[in-house]
Amino acid sequence: MRAVADLRIIKNISIEDFKTNKNFVDYIDDDFLVANSLENIPYSNDAVRLNCFLLISCIEGCIQLDMNNKTYQLQNNDIIFGLPSVIISHIMLSPKHKISILGFSTHFLQRIFKIGKDTWNTATYLHNNPIKHVGENKYIIFQYYKDLVMSKISSEPHPYHKESMKYLFSSILCDIIAIITKEIPQEETENKQKNGIKQNEYIFRRFIEKLAADNGMHRSVSYYADALFYSPKYLSKVIKDACGRNPLDLINEHAMEHIKYKLRNSDKSIKEIAEEFNFSNQSFFGKYVKAHLGVSPQQYRDEKEK
Repeated sequence: MRAVADLRIIKNISIEDFKTNKNFVDYIDDDFLVANSLENIPYSNDAVRLNCFLLISCIEGCIQLDMNNKTYQLQNNDIIFGLPSVIISHIMLSPKHKISILGFSTHFLQRIFKIGKDTWNTATYLHNNPIKHVGENKYIIFQYYKDLVMSKISSEPHPYHKESMKYLFSSILCDIIAIITKEIPQEETENKQKNGIKQNEYIFRRFIEKLAADNGMHRSVSYYADALFYSPKYLSKVIKDACGRNPLDLINEHAMEHIKYKLRNSDKSIKEIAEEFNFSNQSFFGKYVKAHLGVSPQQYRDEKEK
């Protein structure tokens, strides 16, 4: 097998990062990705942390990769689910291989699913059981969807093509989550309800729920610490222990997803968007955006309009 990634520095990767190399991408927009190779994945020489949801299917040959420092192997018709925030490294591919990748942005996930008990249980189950075999009857629908997606991609574009793709991907994602949710063993759910969850996991869950509901309006650890009745220092330690990341990084990434969406899709002025996100003035908003995107809000908006 041939290695295409090595663990060096962890870099974040979102759907947008794949736009820099379209040679192996069949379809991409702000929220969705269809690709056919891992060899030219952005930052392929590094470990990457996903800021998106990836479904990687092995069609021929063999794939080996580490996900959160645990090694997984995929054979024909296996699919692995890469949840947001997981770290992928040490990707190895057999000489003759064929793969397919579906990607969904975190912002799209937030629009489709509200974080609640069922969503959390499904995410936890997928985290612990990320590989599924498409050959099983309940997963055959993946193959149908794949054929439909490729047919839509190759068809002649029309004025409603983007909307059509959005609803198709929405359907794919909802069916995937529905199948996974039904697969969770009943006794596993009952044991969680009976035995409860660890304190750190409970606090982390509440933090994520608050973060999802906030829509990027507040961008400080102290705000969430006060809302959850903990000290900022204690909350930071708990979040770090629970997911390996600093809460401020999660807060800023979440806020930027909402800000980028507004800059791309809203007709409001930069000043109005700054006010909408509770920035004291447009200057502070501009500095915040530039610190995280490397360009001003207007430059980012202009790039999207080209």
